[in-house]
Amino acid sequence: MQNILRKQMSRGEILVGEKLELRELKDRLVQENRKPTKYGTSNFAFEDASPSPDSSQGEGKLTLDMAAADEKEIRPECEDGRESWDSKLQFMLATIGYAVGLGNVWRFPYLAQKNGGGAFLIPYFIMLAIEGIPVFYLELAVGQRLRKGAIGAWNLVSSYMGGIGISSAVVSFNVALYYNTIIAWCIFYLLHSFQSPLPWSHCKTGFNSNNNECNKSSPTQYFWYRETLNISDDINHPENFNWSIAACLFIAWLLCYGCMIKGIASSGKVVYVTATFPYFVLVAFFFRGITLEGMKDGIIHLFKPNWTKLSDPVVWLEAGTQIFFSLGLGFGGLIAFSSYNPVHNNCYRDAIFVSITNCMTSMFAGIVVFSILDP
Repeated sequence: MQNILRKQMSRGEILVGEKLELRELKDRLVQENRKPTKYGTSNFAFEDASPSPDSSQGEGKLTLDMAAADEKEIRPECEDGRESWDSKLQFMLATIGYAVGLGNVWRFPYLAQKNGGGAFLIPYFIMLAIEGIPVFYLELAVGQRLRKGAIGAWNLVSSYMGGIGISSAVVSFNVALYYNTIIAWCIFYLLHSFQSPLPWSHCKTGFNSNNNECNKSSPTQYFWYRETLNISDDINHPENFNWSIAACLFIAWLLCYGCMIKGIASSGKVVYVTATFPYFVLVAFFFRGITLEGMKDGIIHLFKPNWTKLSDPVVWLEAGTQIFFSLGLGFGGLIAFSSYNPVHNNCYRDAIFVSITNCMTSMFAGIVVFSILDP
């Protein structure tokens, strides 16, 4: 009789009785009169309460719909509708790609040779330990636990701190402005690199060229200042509008839009290229650099320690600034990335791994750059 009743009822109306498979109630805390009861055989859901035709619609009986409602109340984090990364690898690549950038490839080698060479590594790694890794871990933990972006997370912390999240968004937008400008320059150089000979390898001859200006400087400087930027003497006397750079800038913003159009569904796929491509380029430049004459002198010039610099507080300040700039702390991006992680993800291990990877990349990039540059 009970089986006949079950065939006539919808799944949500089926009463929970002894015939219901236990896997339907696994790890579920059933509540009676909104008060939690015990698990196991003491739970009335496991008692022998086979329904009869007269009592199949009784108010005191527990149905699957009621049990599902209880489960939603117990596990609200699974029902917030927040997207998730397709895999842990996507999150790691996105975070590494976020941290590794121009700060590693160009700014770190410059600061290292300016502030004592190998001696600069001492304040650099100290600042990494006392401010870099802790703040990196803090941002990952906040985003992962609250499952919100920077603005939403700070609003949850306190309604008075919502401005911090907005400030992070404004700072990130300002960074995007000049980073996309640099990308526009890269696109401009990339398009011109298909010419033979390269336009920055010699001074052009012709009606539109200025040989005197090129000969007084160099072909590379002339191509950069005159043909790429078309720089003016001062801000009061601007040159004509630079349509070529404007077009490259539009392409740069279009690429950003294409990567973010579907949220992490699209950006999660893009990171497989954007996070790994810089390492392929660095490795290629490394093998090219070690074959050049004078490579050893350049690396010695980079890491030769000047211990007197350690007494200069500016060196320590620049080491701390480089850590913040390189890891991307305070921009809100780490909070947003980690908000797509499962709540119980081991973000402590992620913070240490990404931070160490970022710093090792800086040192490797310094070796690559100074193996090519003439000291």
